Amino acid sequence: MSKRSIVQISSSEVRKRRSGVVKSTKKQRKLCEFDIPTASSLEVRQRSFEEVIIQNNQDDPIVIEEEDEEIVTIKQIKCPICQIDITNFEIYQKEAHAESCLEKSTETASKRLLTAKVVTRPKLPQIKIVSFVNGHKIVVDGFNFERDPEISQYFLSHFHSDHYMGLRKSWDHGTIYGSQITVDLMINKFNINRDLVRALPMDQETWIEANISVIPLDANHCPGATVFLFQEWDHTRQNVVKQILHTGDFRSNPQLISRINSICSSALDQVYLDTTYLIPGYHFPSQDSVLSVTSRFACQVAEKGIRHYFNDSQQTIFKFISRATANRTLYKCLFLVGTYTIGKEKLAISIAQALNTKIFVSEKSSRHKIISQYISYFPEDLITHDVKQSCVHLVPLSTLKSKESIDIYFKEHSKIYQEIIGFIPTGWTFTNRYAKPPHLPTQDSRIQYCEQLLQDNENNSLDLKFILKQYKKHNKYQIFNIPYSEHSSFKDLALFGTQIHSKEILATVNLHSLERIKDMHQWFKTWQAIRATRCHRGIDTTVSDRTQ
Repeated sequence: MSKRSIVQISSSEVRKRRSGVVKSTKKQRKLCEFDIPTASSLEVRQRSFEEVIIQNNQDDPIVIEEEDEEIVTIKQIKCPICQIDITNFEIYQKEAHAESCLEKSTETASKRLLTAKVVTRPKLPQIKIVSFVNGHKIVVDGFNFERDPEISQYFLSHFHSDHYMGLRKSWDHGTIYGSQITVDLMINKFNINRDLVRALPMDQETWIEANISVIPLDANHCPGATVFLFQEWDHTRQNVVKQILHTGDFRSNPQLISRINSICSSALDQVYLDTTYLIPGYHFPSQDSVLSVTSRFACQVAEKGIRHYFNDSQQTIFKFISRATANRTLYKCLFLVGTYTIGKEKLAISIAQALNTKIFVSEKSSRHKIISQYISYFPEDLITHDVKQSCVHLVPLSTLKSKESIDIYFKEHSKIYQEIIGFIPTGWTFTNRYAKPPHLPTQDSRIQYCEQLLQDNENNSLDLKFILKQYKKHNKYQIFNIPYSEHSSFKDLALFGTQIHSKEILATVNLHSLERIKDMHQWFKTWQAIRATRCHRGIDTTVSDRTQ
C-alpha cells in the first residue's frame, strides 16, 4: 500500500492563504502614477518584465508584479479607485481597467461637483504654475485645484484624463489654451463655454500678453499633444528676457530638439520636464523602428497566415477551422490594435498603410464619436465604418484582456476574417543590456553611464525576435506586446538634457518621494556637466537622426 505524507497547515497559515498572501514566483513593486512607472526602489532586471501603472487622486501606492525566479511573498493588488481585486490580471488588463475606472470616476466626480453646494479643492501646487519676470503667472495642466485670483490663463498640454482632471461644464477659472485637437476634444466632452477656450496654431508664435508669447510644438505623444515654449520679451518685443519650456507628456526626438534650438538663441531659463521614464534601464527602440518592424511582420503574417508563418504544423482544431472558413472569408487575418481613449494610433496607421487597407472603427461606438473630433490626425480616408474594407481595427485595450473578450469581439466578424492577431503597444515590456541599472554613486559614474548609452546605437532598433518569441503555439489568438511608447525613454531624456541648454530643469512626474526627486536632480546635474564639457571641448552638439 502506498504511503501518503500529510502536511499540517496552521490556522494562521490558512488565513494568510485565503487573504491572498501566498508564495509565488513573482516580485512586488510599488507605483503611484497613472500611466507613469514610478518606484524609488525599482530594480529593472535583465529579463522580460511587465508593469501596471495606476494612479488615484491621493497618489496611493499599489503593487507591481515582476517575473522572477526567486520565491517571494506577493500581496493582493486592488484597484485604488473601485477596490476590486486585480492581482491576477495581466498587465494590459490592469491598464485597461485602470483607464476605464479613472474615466468613470472623473465623470462621476464632475457630476457630484455640479450638485455640491461647497467644493473644497487642494491648493494649486507650485509645479503647475509658470511665472514670468514681470510677475505674470499661468497654469499648465492644473484644473483640479483651488482658484488663484491672480491667474486667469490655463494651458492644457493634451487630452489625457490625468492632465485635464477637474474640468467640467461649469469650470470658469479663466481662459484655456491648447491645440485645435485638444480644444475640440475638450468642448465635445465637457461642453465648456467656447468663450473660455482658445485654440493655438501649431509651431506658430501667439501673443498671450503684450510681451509674452507661446509657440506650441508637436510633443510626439497622443493626437493634439503639445510642448509649450513660452518667451517673455522686453517692451520693444526685440529682446527675450525669459524663456520657459513645458513639455507636458512627450516623446523627445531629434526633430523636436533641433526645432527648440533653432528658436532659442540663448539658454532656456526653465524646463518643466516629463520625467516618466527617468530611471536607468528604461531604454526602448525608436518609434520609427517599432512601427517599421511591426508593420513588416503584419504584412508577412497577412500573406501566409499566422500558423504557417511560425511553421506551426500541429493538427489542431484551429487548423481545421481555418481550412473550413478559408473559402468564405475576405481576409486571412484581423489585426486588433489596442489603444487608449486617445493615443497609440500611430501603430494602427503604420500597419494599415503597410497592408494597403483602412482602419475600421464602428460608427456605433463611443470611440467613433471621439475620433471624429480629431479625424484630421489620420491620413485622408484611412478611417472606415465598413468592416469589409479593413483588416485593421482600433479597439480598447480591454478587448485584448482575455480569450473570452476577444471571442465576443470576433463573433460579430468571424465570417470576414479567419484568425485574429492582437497588438498591445506598451514601452514597459522591452529590455536590453542596459536593463539592469548599475550602481552609480558619483556624478562621474553617472556621466560615464550616460556617455556610453548615448554613443551606443545598438539597441535603438527593434529586433523582430522580440515579437517572434511571444508566439504561443497552443493559443487560439496570438497577442503580441509591442514596445511602442509615447513617453521619452531614459536615453531620450538623456539626449534631450545634453542637447538642450537650460539653466534649470524641473521634474513634473515622480514627485511622490524626496528620494526620487533627489535622484532626478542628480541626473539633471549630470546632463549639464556633459553639455558643459562638450561645449568646452568645442564639440558640435547638434542632433542627428543617427542618434535615434
